[in-house]
Amino acid sequence: MTDVRTEVLELVAAMAPDTAGEPDLGSALIGDLGFTSLRLLELSIAVERAFELPQLDQELLAGVATVGDLVKLVEAHKEPT
Repeated sequence: MTDVRTEVLELVAAMAPDTAGEPDLGSALIGDLGFTSLRLLELSIAVERAFELPQLDQELLAGVATVGDLVKLVEAHKEPT
């Protein structure tokens, strides 16, 4: 079984417009990986579906700057299995 961190990293890597390198927890979604506002919206929808999350609040998403921030957000909202 993979953990949330690994799954988020794989999802971000698959959706990142700039695939010059593998993302890590410190990678900035916009600056390092080339995400645009539209692509970030698509990523948030993909994350909600992949982790079976309720629709994430836009204010919470506004605070997500790095892959690590996204991992923390998913962990905070994911139902324990």
